[in-house]
Amino acid sequence: MGFEFQLPEPPVIAAGGLGGPAVMFTVTPFRNGLTLGATNIEAGAMGLYRQVFSRGLASGWTGGIYPAIAACPQFLCLGPAYHFYASFAGVGGGVFLTSLTETAIVYGAETCNAQMAKNAKSPGTFKDVHPSWKPFGPGFGIHVFRNIIATAGLRMFCTPCTYVIEKATGKSNALTQVGGDFAGNVCAACLSAPVHQVYGFTVTTPELATMSGAEKKDRLVQFLKDQYTETKDGKTRLSSVVPRDLFMRSMYVAVAYTMYSTLERGLVKMWKNQ
Repeated sequence: MGFEFQLPEPPVIAAGGLGGPAVMFTVTPFRNGLTLGATNIEAGAMGLYRQVFSRGLASGWTGGIYPAIAACPQFLCLGPAYHFYASFAGVGGGVFLTSLTETAIVYGAETCNAQMAKNAKSPGTFKDVHPSWKPFGPGFGIHVFRNIIATAGLRMFCTPCTYVIEKATGKSNALTQVGGDFAGNVCAACLSAPVHQVYGFTVTTPELATMSGAEKKDRLVQFLKDQYTETKDGKTRLSSVVPRDLFMRSMYVAVAYTMYSTLERGLVKMWKNQ
C-alpha cells in the first residue's frame, strides 16, 4: 500500500489564513482573564474580567497582537494541516500532529501574551518577557496536551454533539450545527481548563525556574489542590474556582473554535455552490 494523502480545499485554507487572526484577537480579553485566574483564586469571573479592563477598554487586548499574528499559521494548522494529517494518519493522528504543530507555532506568542498580562496586573513580575518568536520553554509539554484536548473538541466532539441536538430538536439546520459545534467545544474547553491553568501558572510564576524537577511537580500538584479544592469542617470538596475556570475557558476556547468552524463550513459551502 502506498503512502496517500489529500490536500485541503482552497476555502479551508482561506478560513485559516484570513479568519484566524481576527478570531484570536477578538477573544484576547477572555484569554487574559484566564491568565490572571491562574494566580488568583479569590476573584470570580467578572472580577477577573474587570481586572483585565482595569486600565480602560483597550487594556483588555494587552498582548493580543502576538497571538493574532501567530493565529494565521495557527489556524492554517487547525484547518488545512489537520485535513492533510488526517488524510494519512486518521482523525486521532491528525489531532495529535495538528496539536504538536500548533504548539510549535503559538507557544512563544501565548507565553509572551501571558507574561505581559501578568506584568500589566503586577508590574515588574517579569523583567524579560518570553520572546514571542521562541517556540519552546517552560510548560511546552503541558501546552501540547492542552491543544490535543482542544483540537479533539473541534474535530471529534462536535459531530456527536450535533447529532444529539438534532435528535432532541427534530431539526437539522445551520443553528443546530452551530449549537453542536459550540457544545463540542465547550466539552473540550472544560476538559482542558485545568491543563490550561497549569500552563498559565507555569509560565507566569518566575520562581518555578529555580526549582528542581521534583519540586516543580510538587508545586504544580499543590497548585491544582489550592486552585480546585477547599477544606471546611474537616471535609475536602471542589471549590467555587472550578465552575469559574470552566466558564472562562469555555468563553475563550469554545467561542474562538466555534467562530472558526462556522467560518470554515461557510466558505466550503460557498465554494461548492459556485
